[in-house]
Amino acid sequence: MFSFDDPAPLLPSSALLLPPASLSPLLTAPRLRALEKRYAEAALMEKAGAAALQFLAPLLSEKQKHVNGSIVIVCGPGNNGGDGLTLARLLREQGFAPCVIAPATAALPPDAAEALTAFLARGGVLHTTLPDFSEPPAIIVDALFGIGLNRALGAPFDGLIRWINDTRVAPRSQQARPYVVSLDIPSGLSGDTGIAYAPTVRADATLSFIALKPGLLTLDGPDHCGELHFTTLDIPADDLAANAEAEALHHRFIETHLPLPMRRRFHNVHKGRFGCLGIVGGATGMSGAPLLAGRAAARLGAGKIRVGFLGEAPLFDPACPELMLHPASAMLPLSHDAWAVGCGLGLSSSAAEVLTAVLAFDAPLLLDADALTLLGQHSEWITRVAQRHAPTVLTPHPAEAARLLQCSTDDIQRDRPQTAREIAQRYRAHTVLKGSGSIIAAPEGSWCINATGNPALSFGGSGDVLTGMIGALLAQGVEASLALRYAVCLHGAAADALVKKGEGPLGVLSEDLIRSALGLVRSAAQMFID
Repeated sequence: MFSFDDPAPLLPSSALLLPPASLSPLLTAPRLRALEKRYAEAALMEKAGAAALQFLAPLLSEKQKHVNGSIVIVCGPGNNGGDGLTLARLLREQGFAPCVIAPATAALPPDAAEALTAFLARGGVLHTTLPDFSEPPAIIVDALFGIGLNRALGAPFDGLIRWINDTRVAPRSQQARPYVVSLDIPSGLSGDTGIAYAPTVRADATLSFIALKPGLLTLDGPDHCGELHFTTLDIPADDLAANAEAEALHHRFIETHLPLPMRRRFHNVHKGRFGCLGIVGGATGMSGAPLLAGRAAARLGAGKIRVGFLGEAPLFDPACPELMLHPASAMLPLSHDAWAVGCGLGLSSSAAEVLTAVLAFDAPLLLDADALTLLGQHSEWITRVAQRHAPTVLTPHPAEAARLLQCSTDDIQRDRPQTAREIAQRYRAHTVLKGSGSIIAAPEGSWCINATGNPALSFGGSGDVLTGMIGALLAQGVEASLALRYAVCLHGAAADALVKKGEGPLGVLSEDLIRSALGLVRSAAQMFID
């Protein structure tokens, strides 16, 4: 969860990067290192320590000034440790007596070594091992490791991380458990990939410096960051945007990028103006999947929706009788403005024939679920997909992505951003790699991470709803890249809205998600009404 718009920001407004908040830059470790070098004279470590102090200010009390060890700062052997030491010095200047644990200070980088000297000059005491606390600390600051980590940690750092996590979840007696804040990134987490090397700090909040990192938003990152805040340390927003490798999509993207067909509908229109979407899937026993996609597409404004079934076609959908239901064979000769194929399609020879046919259609085509598995089984189809003139959209989860790239799911999750880009480029398709922090990649190489969504989406049918959302936008003529980004962001934001109202994450189903998404779109559309 982000705190870009708290009523009382924890950081000065000049330091807090308030994304319009629809998009914010993402920087990988190499680009961050290069930017830090360019601003080497800008006292970034001092600014980081000051920002951390501002962040902690609402949590500090006069009582803590008289309790040694109520604030614990655990510092590592690099510049992240220097940020923690700067914070410790600033706390001492405010009258606090933080307990600083730093087991490896012999070879600190120059700026961090200066921070240590300044801390000691202020009367600070350095502990190289974990003291025996009579009571658990009120605040623990994790300043062990930053963005450069790409391996599991050994002693003594793994023991310190386990102590942080154990203290956080197992308070003694009646004491409140400590509040854990990670500086820049939770120690143990890869800033580029989101892999959490065991052990990794589980923070209540993370204060990220300069810009957000991809690993904070995808794979294991959201489970370790807690509330995610960030400060630019006064680096200009234009410079951050110019050096960004990617972007993060935030909730307000739904408002700022509402596609034109959804903004306002004039009187002199008819259903044909909003496109005809063809959805094909529904093998025997899986007829619900394309129906869910159809219901989502209907709610997001597609003018006409035909649903084709490989199994027996229902006479009608009681929940959405507006859908036109056909055998798949009867659907294929009909003209559509966009196609969505794969929901409950199955892997039969008939399914393969359907996929062969739709690949030749000169209309935007979304492939999901079983269509992706079939695509992975027929390597000769890669060229056919890549050579399509109309846009192609692929929506794999990690297992389906592994089939597309002929590798293991572990390989996919090892570097989710790289995986999504590889699929997008190989198939020349707009691609979303679904999961925690879905990665959206375009054929030309650009990519972003969706920062909306939560475990409420972990139910059968969630992906079918997303397929219908994307398909509805494609049918209405929305450019494929925007259709994919908007639908993915909306899909996650709809789940967030449900949880915020207490309707999840447990027990959310497709109709809940569709209803929530429609509510968000209607609210966004109000901004464009004259």
